[in-house]
Amino acid sequence: MRGLCWWFVDVLSHALRPGERDAVRGDFAESGETGAQALRGLLGLVVRRQTEVWRDWPPWLALIGLIAPLTMLLSIVSTGVANQSATYAWLYAHNWDWALLRYVEFWYEFRDSVTLVFVRCLPLVCWSWTAGFVIGSVSRRSVHIYGVPSCLMLAFGLLGAPRYLAYLVEQTRYPLPPGDRILTLELYRQILPWIVQVMLVAAPFLWGMQQGTNARGFRPGFRVALWTAAIGALALLTVKEPGFGFFRQANWLRRIWQTWPMQLLQLIVYWPVGYLAAREISSRWHGRAASTV
Repeated sequence: MRGLCWWFVDVLSHALRPGERDAVRGDFAESGETGAQALRGLLGLVVRRQTEVWRDWPPWLALIGLIAPLTMLLSIVSTGVANQSATYAWLYAHNWDWALLRYVEFWYEFRDSVTLVFVRCLPLVCWSWTAGFVIGSVSRRSVHIYGVPSCLMLAFGLLGAPRYLAYLVEQTRYPLPPGDRILTLELYRQILPWIVQVMLVAAPFLWGMQQGTNARGFRPGFRVALWTAAIGALALLTVKEPGFGFFRQANWLRRIWQTWPMQLLQLIVYWPVGYLAAREISSRWHGRAASTV
């Protein structure tokens, strides 16, 4: 329990500015307080700091104009991914038999299932990371205050997404994941969407937000390339959102997306993978170069 309290203290301290965060951690280390006492004191400090910040209008502008729309879109797509993956999760979680490992056919089927789920989940992770990166880039000095509101907006979006998708099915008969018997189970109707939201949306979102604070340190040409990729990926997120064709009366977009130039253009969604790989390679390269000097 003590270790869990200190873990929450470490996570919650990221809502403070870096300088104040280090000072608070130093005070806790010297005071000898228990984890519960430190958590209670830090929670009060974070609430006071958040209250002071949200008295100005720029945070509200960022929340209403940027964070709220992005988190709502991500929540809708996340709910769709969870519904689409429910069948595969049920198939292996509730029908597992160790004897199946002996059959080659099982491994072929398992490979195909994992591939299908991965192909659905990877774009969601990349979109979430991109959204956080954009928010971190445009609000570098105050990014520490947006973590908690962003998580709250994601939770709110996840609660509203099923009603939104049900409305689309009723009005347009859009080909969304079917509400079969698996989705009538509490685990896959309620719990699985929250798991997907936390692991594939909230975690990459906060990670991208942290990475976005370093974007202004890059060269201008590289920043332009990053912003072009980010805006293009978020534009595809908007178009891919199930209700876009209905509200824009643009059902003809489906035929356009099936052409090979548009299929190639959609690879821009995966730009965070290339960006993170390039950063890792560059970091290791500079580390080796420094060690040889």
